[in-house]
Amino acid sequence: MTFVEPAEGSDPFVEEITLLRLPNQLQIAYQPVPWSHTVSVGIWIGAGTKDEEEGEEGIAHFIEHVLFKGTKRRTGRQVAQLIDALGGNIDAFTEKELTCFYMRVLPEHLPQGLSLLKELLTEPLLRPKDIEVEKSIILAEIQNLEDTPEELVGEIFFEALWDGHPLSRPILGSKESVKRFRRSHLVRFMRKHYVPERTVIAGAGSLEPAKFIDLVSRHFGDWQNRTNTYERSEQPPIPSPSLRFVERQTEHFYFTFGVHGFPVTDPIHYPASVLDIIVGGGASSRLFMEVREKRGLAYAIGSLSAAFKQAGFFAVGGSCSPSESEKVVKVIAKELKRLCQNGVGKEELERAKTQLKLSIVMAQESVTGLMMRLGRQIHYFGKPIPVEDIVRRIDQVTADEVVSVARKLFGSKFAASLLGPIKDSEAERLVAILNNECQV
Repeated sequence: MTFVEPAEGSDPFVEEITLLRLPNQLQIAYQPVPWSHTVSVGIWIGAGTKDEEEGEEGIAHFIEHVLFKGTKRRTGRQVAQLIDALGGNIDAFTEKELTCFYMRVLPEHLPQGLSLLKELLTEPLLRPKDIEVEKSIILAEIQNLEDTPEELVGEIFFEALWDGHPLSRPILGSKESVKRFRRSHLVRFMRKHYVPERTVIAGAGSLEPAKFIDLVSRHFGDWQNRTNTYERSEQPPIPSPSLRFVERQTEHFYFTFGVHGFPVTDPIHYPASVLDIIVGGGASSRLFMEVREKRGLAYAIGSLSAAFKQAGFFAVGGSCSPSESEKVVKVIAKELKRLCQNGVGKEELERAKTQLKLSIVMAQESVTGLMMRLGRQIHYFGKPIPVEDIVRRIDQVTADEVVSVARKLFGSKFAASLLGPIKDSEAERLVAILNNECQV
């Protein structure tokens, strides 16, 4: 199925995207890029941290790592050598809801790359000794995160916001859960989730669509679903804002304050993204100007609006001197409340919309960016969303919409994750200040 056929002299945002489903229910999405000399491909598995059961915390990320240790046809060394022979641009990552194995290769190397990825996903060796080696690597990764305050604060924020829901789990898992993993655990998870009916293969690059689809079909068309695949029972998280605090003798005080937001499929996501830029998304944003430039209270300050399929969040984060923490929290509360009460100026709104549109359009100039957008959109929306539609919707965002979203968000109780050389009572007091002074 071809969604858009660009005509000569038409809008440069119009795209030609081919989407089809193979008999095994695997979906293929492809966008030709005439100016490119490479092809980017992502195999998107519709499973991530939120699909883990109790006791499996971190297993989705662990599998993503250990699959590169070897297949039934190649040793781990041979896998690594082939990756390098293809240019060294094959990798993977795990998110809350998705796992992606991706590559960027020359067109003539695409068949070998697809063959390798197919082996990794369907014929992994999963030797016990490789699993033990990988445990050491993941345990070191967890320790590294725990030793990096800004990353740790960002990770435990989800526990503060959605405690008990699968979305609150750390992607890496815990040291205790990782130590318990056995081959049988990995096989069981893969049998549930690594199936073609939950997979999208997205691509963008220099090949003609028919050739790309033919190659993917030949390599993945015989991948079979299983009769015992997992039936999801997805309940959205119920916000349970609380405080997660780590007392540590650091030079800086690290913080993330945030509220429950909107799922990625909610159209309100557009004004929320504009709000994010206005609040803390750039050098002229309100928090950057008021906290850093005007008062010099913090080096790092910013905001983030993000969304998953079931829910989203809006957060403000940064770091400052412990002695300035109360002042920073009060300025944050003042600025959020001022925005809700006094609204958004025309020039401020247009600056934010331009920044947002530019970020979208710039991603179009990378074949990997195009592939990433396609893979996520098929999983979340079931179809590609043309860039012209996204840009048009951003242009339509009004100041009233932004203020309405701000009032919905900031009228809620804030969750908080804090780390630094203060006491529990002081951490609780800072959260109380924000919640009390930000009432709208």
